[in-house]
Amino acid sequence: MRLKVNKLLKILPDCYVCAMRQALSAARLISDGEEFQRRCLREAARLLVESRCDITPPEAGEGIYRMIREISQVQDPFAQQKRQQNQAVEAILPWLRETVAGAADPLLMAVRLAIAGNVVDTGAQASFDLEKSVIEAVAPRNGLEQFDAFASSLARADTVLLVADNSGEIVFDLVLIETMRRLRAGELDVTVAVRAAPIINDVTEAEARQVGIDAVARIISSGSEMPGTVLARTTREFREIFEAADLVISKGQGNWETLDELDECSREVFFMFQAKCPAVAAINACKEGVSLLLKKGQAPSTFTAER
Repeated sequence: MRLKVNKLLKILPDCYVCAMRQALSAARLISDGEEFQRRCLREAARLLVESRCDITPPEAGEGIYRMIREISQVQDPFAQQKRQQNQAVEAILPWLRETVAGAADPLLMAVRLAIAGNVVDTGAQASFDLEKSVIEAVAPRNGLEQFDAFASSLARADTVLLVADNSGEIVFDLVLIETMRRLRAGELDVTVAVRAAPIINDVTEAEARQVGIDAVARIISSGSEMPGTVLARTTREFREIFEAADLVISKGQGNWETLDELDECSREVFFMFQAKCPAVAAINACKEGVSLLLKKGQAPSTFTAER
């Protein structure tokens, strides 16, 4: 498959402010020392000033978080948060399963909840309200314009690649995978790709196994150490699976910012995420905080009228 990159989602002026906020947040998570925090901010500013203007926000974030790890010698500042986020969502896992099983359209409900789970993000957002996101996801008025296209793609698919995003959110993904496999009577080969190394609260193999993803899917590392997925910087194994999958489900804003750059792609790719900043909301012609289901190459689709 020939992949052409079109850098539409380059880093915007707003992204520099967000990157500095994230740098300060990560530094404060590691140490209360103001000198350490100042050093991290100075280095983050330097990296941003020296970076190219055609990179994506996740690529910019990769350098900043690597710098903070090197200065602090703390390899996974968000380790405790990730465990807590997984545990918090696992506590409502029985309810999630019951809600999906009792829905008029279990797949639609599983998709809604999977997108709602994307709110668990300690990078793009300073804070989040998981309960509010879940309540809005199950509201009867909510529908997804491109859901029918997704359901049709799934019905034809034998192999699915899910590119995971955040801890906590991965529990919602577990329910989505269970639902997809149930609808296909187990005849669905699912692979879940995770980050190669800790970055913010993104899922690595450890967090995926913690919630039991290995019981319903094969887990692989994408090779990506950024909060996104630039194909040119992934492993050969990931690229081969990506190119062979009948259906690709890309979770999260960072994966959308990077994977949506593929100008030519024969894969059926669907993006599931929430618009977490004004810039992404503007690009998708929606309000900040809106849940999105996008099919690559088509116009944005948001929660709309009742199905």
